[in-house]
Amino acid sequence: MTTDRSPKAWYRYPLVWLVIAPPAGTVIAGIITLVLILEHPDPVIQTPHAARPVIHGSTSNSVVPPAE
Repeated sequence: MTTDRSPKAWYRYPLVWLVIAPPAGTVIAGIITLVLILEHPDPVIQTPHAARPVIHGSTSNSVVPPAE
């Protein structure tokens, strides 16, 4: 009664796939994210208020109207 104990190929072990799958999935998700970022960039928002700094905690009670 002999048993054949020849070693299996590396891809036949489930633990190998549990080690490989998360990093491979992360690389794929990163590539998808990069493609989406390059194809659909965020628009630049230009408002007249962006040029004026906002000072918090100022002692002045005067209200400055927004630039037109």
